[in-house]
Amino acid sequence: LIAWVLVRYRFPGKKIVDALVDLPFALPTAVAGISLTALLAGNGWVGQYLEPLGIQLAFKPAGVVIALIFIGLPFVVRTVQPVLEDAEKELEEAATSLGATRWQIFTKVILPAITPALLTGFAMAFARAVGEYGSVI
Repeated sequence: LIAWVLVRYRFPGKKIVDALVDLPFALPTAVAGISLTALLAGNGWVGQYLEPLGIQLAFKPAGVVIALIFIGLPFVVRTVQPVLEDAEKELEEAATSLGATRWQIFTKVILPAITPALLTGFAMAFARAVGEYGSVI
């Protein structure tokens, strides 16, 4: 979804969002884990609003999942982004003119084109997550 938005839309702050995608590459994973703990803890910027609702993320499996998604996200975005840039919009327009719904266009036109890049990105993200699991914890 992030790769799609970065490729297909123009909006203020697009370059900042594009740079933020690469942030986990620049941060050591220990720093990412400590930062996310500070945000998600009961007295953190996000955690202070979630804890009264009974949602605890810091030091819980859900928090670890969020941290691993954070450090793996750039791999997925950066492998899918070039494929989406090269994708022909004419194929989507042709499907639309033939009466396809947005879901059909996604499943029949876009998804088959990005599946190899998506699997590659997921594999790299998983490899990094497994390698950096101890640092995140």
